[in-house]
Amino acid sequence: MIENDNVVTRPTWIEIDLKAIQYNARLIMKHADATRMIAVVKADAYGHGAVAVTKALYDIGIRDFAVATISEALILRQEVDHDDFNILLLGVQDVSQVKLMVENRLMPAVGTLEWLYQAVSFLTDSQILDVHLAVDTGMGRMGANSQADVTELYHFIQKSSQLRLNGVFTHFATADDDNEAYYKQQVTKLYQWVNGAGIPKKYWHLANSGSALWHHNEIDTDTIRVGSVLYGFNPGSPALDMSIKLKNVLSLKSRMGAVHQLQAGESVSYGATYTAEHAQWVATLPIGYADGYLRRMGGMKVLVSGEEAQVVGRITMDQIVIALDKQYPVGTEVTLIGRDGDEKITIEDFATYAGTIPHEILTSFGVRLPRIYH
Repeated sequence: MIENDNVVTRPTWIEIDLKAIQYNARLIMKHADATRMIAVVKADAYGHGAVAVTKALYDIGIRDFAVATISEALILRQEVDHDDFNILLLGVQDVSQVKLMVENRLMPAVGTLEWLYQAVSFLTDSQILDVHLAVDTGMGRMGANSQADVTELYHFIQKSSQLRLNGVFTHFATADDDNEAYYKQQVTKLYQWVNGAGIPKKYWHLANSGSALWHHNEIDTDTIRVGSVLYGFNPGSPALDMSIKLKNVLSLKSRMGAVHQLQAGESVSYGATYTAEHAQWVATLPIGYADGYLRRMGGMKVLVSGEEAQVVGRITMDQIVIALDKQYPVGTEVTLIGRDGDEKITIEDFATYAGTIPHEILTSFGVRLPRIYH
């Protein structure tokens, strides 16, 4: 399945293994001893394609999904031909859109009594808004942040005929690094506050990818809420060993659009930052920073016929140049992320070279890169 025909007109593309996503979902649920998953498919499923990923996960029985915005949720409602799945809206939502949320069965995360007061005022007596109660135990972004606030919000929801609780959650700031003390502090707060408010355990969802991987035995809930692990990469510090072996999901590939020989003293790309010391072959690939191949990736390795080659010169908006050990035919495939023979470049490798995290890289890959699904 190909998202569009750009792969024909411009031979640079992303390959996505949907079976690997399904495998990773089953594996993390087994590892975390979970019976329910809320699959995070925000930001177009971390650049993998929210509609395709949602359909693949629905096919293995997952019925709960989380996005960041109303527009992301509406795409799923329109494109995924099933009504029996739930969509959670993470983050703060514009309360003036509450009728749209009700009409499309979207469940906002709520964290203040003021928001709920306003939401109810927009609803008719017969309308019911399903909500998830957000609890801020230490992320510092949104949510009720005291025992009193949690209790007040919960009681308000319970007493209202126009509101219905579907979940209560917190988000961990350090579940994916070595700050154990802060993580445990957040867990303790959450348990104290939800138990103090009398919120039944069936509503709780705590474990993000880091928690599901490294702290699953410490979480008292059957539900996990994960994104990163679905897409097959380490969500946290490289110093933390992965406790399970996830399958790689995404590959980034291109084809040589031009091949020519540089003579000694000749340079390539803007600024002439790379100059050949001797005669050498180079190839131009149709990908650049407008596609998400970041300008700072100069010097990064790629794979050609199972061997490493190197990006030389400055990354430009639409093209990069790689140094070759010999002449290759125009059209030769090049792997920028993925496996070629015995060699591989992981998304973690790519992100580390860029000085960032896989999440940023994946969500930077643009619409000019068609997604091909297997």
